[in-house]
Amino acid sequence: MAESGASTDQADEPWPQQLLESPWLLAGAALLYFTLSYIVWGLIDLMSVKPG
Repeated sequence: MAESGASTDQADEPWPQQLLESPWLLAGAALLYFTLSYIVWGLIDLMSVKPG
């Protein structure tokens, strides 16, 4: 019975707390963030080059 209460408590946790408590979710979020930031940075850099 205590286990069902523990699973309900985990479901009630806000998503940032779940993200910070799970190393795999945190690693995935870091990879996603850095990948997207480098892609956006690269696109901005490419668009700043004058053609010709």
